[in-house]
Amino acid sequence: MRSPSARRRRAISLAVLASSLAAASAYAQAPQSPAGIHARQVYDIPPGPLGKTIASFALASGISLAFEPSWTDGLQSPGVSGELSRAEAARRLLAGSGLEMAARADGSYTLRKSVSDAATLPAITVTGAAGYAGTNPYLVGGATTATKTATPLMETTQSISVVTQERMAVQGAQTVSDALSYTAGVYANVAGDNPTDNTLMVRGFQQISANAYTDGLRNSNTGYFAPEPYGMDRIEVLKGPSSVMYGQGSPGGIVNFVSKRPLFESHREVGLSTGSNDRIQGSMDIGDVADAQGTLAYRLVALGRNADSNIDGIPDDRVYVAPSLTWAPSARTSVTLLASYQKNRNLFTSNLPYSVLDGSNPNGRVPRHRSVNEPGFDKEQGELSNIGYELSHAFSDAWTFQQNFRYGHFKGYEDQLFRNSGVIDDTDIARYYQLRDYDSDTYSVDNRLVGKFATGALDHTVLAGLDYQYTRRTADTQTGDAPPINIYHPTRVSIDTSRYTSLLSTDESSRQLGLYLQDQVKLNNWVATLAGRYDWVDQRTRNRLLDTRTDSAAEDFTGRAGLGYAFDSGFFPYVSYSESFSPLTGTDINGAQFKPEKAKQYEVGVKYQAPGSDSYVTLAAFDLRRQNVLTPNPQNTSFSVQEGEVTSRGIELEGVLRPVRGLNLIASYTYNDVEVTKDNPNFIGISNKGKVPVRVPRHLLSLWADYTLAGGALEGLTLGAGVRYTGTTFGDAQNTFKVPAYTLVDAMVGYDFGRADPSLKGLSAALNVRNLTDKYYVAGCFLNNACLLGAGRSVVANVTYRW
Repeated sequence: MRSPSARRRRAISLAVLASSLAAASAYAQAPQSPAGIHARQVYDIPPGPLGKTIASFALASGISLAFEPSWTDGLQSPGVSGELSRAEAARRLLAGSGLEMAARADGSYTLRKSVSDAATLPAITVTGAAGYAGTNPYLVGGATTATKTATPLMETTQSISVVTQERMAVQGAQTVSDALSYTAGVYANVAGDNPTDNTLMVRGFQQISANAYTDGLRNSNTGYFAPEPYGMDRIEVLKGPSSVMYGQGSPGGIVNFVSKRPLFESHREVGLSTGSNDRIQGSMDIGDVADAQGTLAYRLVALGRNADSNIDGIPDDRVYVAPSLTWAPSARTSVTLLASYQKNRNLFTSNLPYSVLDGSNPNGRVPRHRSVNEPGFDKEQGELSNIGYELSHAFSDAWTFQQNFRYGHFKGYEDQLFRNSGVIDDTDIARYYQLRDYDSDTYSVDNRLVGKFATGALDHTVLAGLDYQYTRRTADTQTGDAPPINIYHPTRVSIDTSRYTSLLSTDESSRQLGLYLQDQVKLNNWVATLAGRYDWVDQRTRNRLLDTRTDSAAEDFTGRAGLGYAFDSGFFPYVSYSESFSPLTGTDINGAQFKPEKAKQYEVGVKYQAPGSDSYVTLAAFDLRRQNVLTPNPQNTSFSVQEGEVTSRGIELEGVLRPVRGLNLIASYTYNDVEVTKDNPNFIGISNKGKVPVRVPRHLLSLWADYTLAGGALEGLTLGAGVRYTGTTFGDAQNTFKVPAYTLVDAMVGYDFGRADPSLKGLSAALNVRNLTDKYYVAGCFLNNACLLGAGRSVVANVTYRW
């Protein structure tokens, strides 16, 4: 018989559980989404009584969890903090308790004794209210990119968007550009039909994959190289200057690719897809616990594709393999090894004159598949190998050390023809060729010490970090004239590369060392962030043919500050200020080295998520200024001075919504007013002051909806559709012409065969169509003679089996 105190504890426990059930009754009646089973999310559950921490875990994970309260009496939990899968978080919370979490057939979970003959538990249930991982697969509770700590989105004082793997799968994203095409503040179609690299505009400033991040470490590849989205658990886009956490970078923000990694639960997935351009692709994602103690888990993600592209003679082939292994001997220590290999065979095709794309040429518009390429000559291949680790060790409940390391090797070549003129006699375009070979090695390490403590009424999460990156690149380039091409009726010719006009061989190296400090402070509902960083950057470039060398060095301080208030109703208004810097090479008229470019942003916004809701809405307004931009020296236009400035102001509205059961909505609107606010005239007296930079749309609007039937004869059928609107852009720096706006329609249909026949559980199929109407449009221009055509209709059918 239990003592009176034990009965009181049980009564209190049941009262707490009852309130949780009431708050989440709608979720409790909904089936668990298979997409959320392996999802990772940010947890921040402090140490404490096991019963309390495991209840907090259930609420944060959005799950139904049954356990006998008496089994947790007198037991303490070490808590859990970080970005983890549900199974891994539960294992750490339960470390040393003799209990483990197990899944039930109905999608709920139970606690059981960690022995083979564990008794059946009474049905005492906690039901999660947040539902981030189980209810809405497009919504996460937190992200680490903004602060490098486990910070909920509703406590992050800067705008950030997260695109989950489940969302990428439903929308049929084949590239990073596809994945981010419904994201506020991101123009993902900058380069049009060029899958070789995912060139993006974030808040009006360009960013390519080489300047993006993977698992918080800068990529720094050479040449064009598109990463594989199937290997990503999610993509996090932090908008606005962010050098305080990462050092030199784009003013627009940070794009961080988060890799798939072990989940400490069994999962297996194989897929096969086919579609447009003779596409054949196979994929697999398998993982499990590797030892009886549950301390070792593995995962293997792989993909192979053989396909053509829309462009004559250009393939779109890929091989991707990414093994990973996590060893977590205790709740305080874990080490994850991450490796990957990827080989791409494709090409970033040349731009074309606007007149052959807009129909103004007497011969009309060129077909989509036409380019200045010569099939058999134009080709490109890139190979990227990465190996590294992520280490985390908690010295105590208050202090944790984390270290990320990665070595990356990239090599590739390009043999390519480029446009070298406008249209001659309404038919011909002059060309030149380039042969490029490049190679790079990158070493990156990030050391962090995280402390959590209180000073009076203030709760602190302090982050102190030291990161270092070294990159060395070599490149050999040969350039020469090539025969012109009749762009409407091409006659194929051979290219003589024995004749050339220039050779270039360079060896470049760069080093960046950064020291940073951040304090996240909470006082009741107030949340404040204050951070600062100092960087030292050295760059060296050697011309190996001329045996000359140029050295440059820069150092800079960047900061960030933010303040927000979390209302109980679910509103989180905030204000923030952030900075970035980017080193420049070269000298002014007096021989002095240029200072780094700077960027400063003021942002005010509000985030909203009603308690227990599966919908999340953000609204942000910003004023972003890129300064120290090079512009002609008024005294001598052959030299430059740092008097230029580009200002980007805008409003972003984004929502990830689930208004009713089975219906997911993604809506975004971006207003981005970008202007050159300071500039000097060039040698012929032309200034770009007051002009809008090329390829920056003022308006972006997108809406995606998918609905899954939960009953009836068509149970398991998913229908989805999306609309993407891109406003007009200017086609040259002087704004002499506009590229028209365009609207694209996407669609999908999917079916879960297991809903109709239990024997087919795990088998699903989907059909995705992008640019459903096959609209012919120009994605953007940077000169009247240099424009990029948008991609036509693409159809991909995919069959997946999970078990």
